[in-house]
Amino acid sequence: MAEQKGKILVIGGGISGMTTALEAAEVGYEVILVEKNPALGGRVSRFYQYFPKLCPPLCGLEINYKRLKPNPRIQTFTNSEVVSITGSTGSYQATIKTNPNYVNEKCVLCDKCVDVCPAEVDNDHNYGLDKTKAIHLPHKMAWPAKYVIERSACPDGCTKCVDACDYDAVDLSAQETTTDVEVASVVYATGWKPYD
Repeated sequence: MAEQKGKILVIGGGISGMTTALEAAEVGYEVILVEKNPALGGRVSRFYQYFPKLCPPLCGLEINYKRLKPNPRIQTFTNSEVVSITGSTGSYQATIKTNPNYVNEKCVLCDKCVDVCPAEVDNDHNYGLDKTKAIHLPHKMAWPAKYVIERSACPDGCTKCVDACDYDAVDLSAQETTTDVEVASVVYATGWKPYD
């Protein structure tokens, strides 16, 4: 039945989007999960504790990450946005734009690049309350577990991170890419904003 219904596009890689993707994939559907940030987890990954159990994000997110990583039915696009969707019920065409992280899958999180990075940026994950290096892990539980570079903060001509990397994981020439996909269904799980 899953083959007849086609792929599902899930827009938003927070806890709701991840759970949607996992539940669909575990009953046989092919899923494309798109998250605009460089790592999955959304707002929950920023919490100290979350409702209703008042446990740290590690509890719920770690379980979802463990289910997600080995699942061959889920294709994940991070640092990406859906820029267009056309078509009609049961047959949609979507275009996904992926911004470069400038760090590829060869990254082993050795920290050598972070140690030599001369530039700092506001730590978005911590609501800008502190600083992080221009090359950084999005957050300590980040998945995919690889660094991202804020190129706009890098000094002109700086290649210290490239020189420090023993694994050829830093690619400062990486470019934006687009991917076209065909899906049968679209789920929006694009999050929420807190209020006072």
